[in-house]
Amino acid sequence: MLLRKFRLRTLLTTLSVGGVILTSCLLLGALLIFQKGNIEDTLLENNIAYARKLADTTDRYFSTAQRELAWSASQIKGLTDLNLLKAETDRLRLQSGFFNTVVVVNQNAVVAATSPESLNLVGVKLSSEASQQAITTHKPFISSPYISASGNYVVFISHPLFSPESGYLGYIGGTIYLKKQSMLSDILSQHFYSSDSVVSIVSNNGDVIFNQDPERVGTRLAISPELKRRLATTRSGRFTMEYNGQHLLTGYASLTKTDWNIFISGTSETVREILIRTIEKALWFLLGIITITTVLMAILAGSIASPLGKLADMVRSGGIDALPESIISVKAWYHEADRLKEAMQEYRQVVSLHIEKLNDEVMTDPLTGLANRRGFSVLAKQFDGEMVQCAVAIDIDHFKNINDRYGHDAGDKVLVSLADLMRRTCRTRDVISRFGGEEFIVLLPYTSLTDAAQTAERIRKVVSTTDFPFVGRMTISAGVAALNDCAGNRDGMLRRADEALYEAKGAGRNVVVVSSATGFSLYGVAGGY
Repeated sequence: MLLRKFRLRTLLTTLSVGGVILTSCLLLGALLIFQKGNIEDTLLENNIAYARKLADTTDRYFSTAQRELAWSASQIKGLTDLNLLKAETDRLRLQSGFFNTVVVVNQNAVVAATSPESLNLVGVKLSSEASQQAITTHKPFISSPYISASGNYVVFISHPLFSPESGYLGYIGGTIYLKKQSMLSDILSQHFYSSDSVVSIVSNNGDVIFNQDPERVGTRLAISPELKRRLATTRSGRFTMEYNGQHLLTGYASLTKTDWNIFISGTSETVREILIRTIEKALWFLLGIITITTVLMAILAGSIASPLGKLADMVRSGGIDALPESIISVKAWYHEADRLKEAMQEYRQVVSLHIEKLNDEVMTDPLTGLANRRGFSVLAKQFDGEMVQCAVAIDIDHFKNINDRYGHDAGDKVLVSLADLMRRTCRTRDVISRFGGEEFIVLLPYTSLTDAAQTAERIRKVVSTTDFPFVGRMTISAGVAALNDCAGNRDGMLRRADEALYEAKGAGRNVVVVSSATGFSLYGVAGGY
């Protein structure tokens, strides 16, 4: 059966137009990638700039509020004149507008005066941490957010009160509502930036102190340790994060008065809308180019195909002008394609052998010869369905110091030596792997939690009494977890072992911590800790 072959005119036109379309798609893709990055960078820089402005405004707000409190404190010479105290608290709340409530508290944490009086707090002893800290420090103070005696989620600013003889009397303080209307919320909510942007105040630990959505105030953002470090050490910056299925582009700036940060967040929807408009304009332009190219290539392909068509007619009719070489030439095009197919089949066989070899290399850590993370997953599958198995997470204590002091070559020697030691210490069926850096994972199949803890302790003792290249003696920490304590989920078991390892580090290192259904415990010590 003869296969139907492409007409040359159709083939040339298709290839040419296809090349133009492919090039257009690549250009659009490049435009999408680079333009998206440029737009995101611009939005992030704008977010940073506006966050700095709001941070400066908020700092000035706190500074002015503290000055107002300081002036009021200078007017109060004692706590016996209740009318004076009432008048001053009312003046401070109503005239300045900085505070939702104002209180005067004596040195015993008892409220002497309050504004408004509807709070009914006069004579009430305050037990909040903010009040105790204000009394203890005898200094101006800005608290962390807390729930006040009146049940509101607030931040508290206070200033100490002293008698003319410099005796400590107590403090005067004002609360700022975080979930209700306040001057602070007005400053942050009525901004003149993009309507799609969200303004938040977030502490270095991720606690949401203010947000335009009151439901989010008091919640905690899941931010990485690296971002926490940046928030604590830098004045401003930018980052991206996923929240509720949205990709947020956030610029931040830190306040000088507190450990708070202004977050200005925008979604990737803005970037997407700009890109869509740009692509729509580009598509119309490219459509014109494709149309012109199609017409030109159809004319050019017709001129190329015309002599070949005539030659084919001559051969078909048996004319004496037909040239066999031309037929052979056309057939050679398909012959070369057939040869390429055969060559590709041979090449695939060679590639298959290489892939098998590469698969083995991909599953092995090149430094220690142990299984890597992928190799661990493959080897562990043979024990699927077996509930009696445990995992031991092992980490070299102070490994960074080894690298810093002796160099990375010495650190590599230590890792190789530790891997050899673990091979000798563990059983043949145990799966020993290096997950990265100085962290090792040992899967102990058919092993109870008690036996696994004994194995981990045996490894720890052997390591602590072994001389390693360059460094001599060193120690390790280990965390142990069992599969049946994790509902049969191996990933959950690995997480629990890693958490136990973290607890071992916190317990002083060179120990084994066991994770069980009742919590974490040091091996050999009764109960948790």
